[in-house]
Formats: sequence, structure tokens, C-alpha cells
Amino acid sequence: MYLMSNALTELLNEINDELTNQISLANSMNEKIDTRKLVHLSKTLNDILLTSEITPENKSILQKFSLTLQDSSTVKSLRYEKQDLERVLSNLEDI
Repeated sequence: MYLMSNALTELLNEINDELTNQISLANSMNEKIDTRKLVHLSKTLNDILLTSEITPENKSILQKFSLTLQDSSTVKSLRYEKQDLERVLSNLEDI
């Protein structure tokens, strides 16, 4: 069994927080979504995955999530990303 590293867990929580923040800002203030931090977090996720000891299947899932995260430019896409992240986290916790 492979365990998620603390760095990976913390990063996924940070991504979740940023998704929540961007959705909230866009909804409440009709603000344009600022994807710079999400793109940075996505790149950091890819870097961590290179050395992570999670299963290849879970690594693949997180890499796909990371790619779609970089393309999130609407509130709707951010909501989908948040749902995907919650599903990924749930699957990783079930290991």
C-alpha cells in the first residue's frame, strides 16, 4: 500500500482552498477568474507526483486532474474541478 505524502496532501488541500476562493470571488463580485495560482499549483502537483510513492493508477488520475486544472477559466469549470478533486481525495483516502 502506498500512502500520500504530507506534501501531496497539503497541496491538494491548497488547491481545494484556491478553487473555493476563486468560485466565491467570481460568484460574489462577477470577478474574472485568476488562473495564475491554479496553474502554479498544477505545476507543483506535477513536480510532487514525479517523486510520489502513490500507485501508478492514482498518479495517473492526479496527472489528468492537473492538466484539466490548468484549463479552468470559468466558474462552471472550476466547480467541475472542485467536484473532481473531492472525488479524487475520496478515492485516495479509501486506499
